[in-house]
Amino acid sequence: MFGLVVLYAVGFSSFARAHNAAHDARHANGFPCH
Repeated sequence: MFGLVVLYAVGFSSFARAHNAAHDARHANGFPCH
């Protein structure tokens, strides 16, 4: 559950580096970020 919260938070983070680091994995798991 904590991992889902982290992915969600990073998805809407304003830090480009954090966003890019998790981008592909997040989309592969169905998390929108745009």
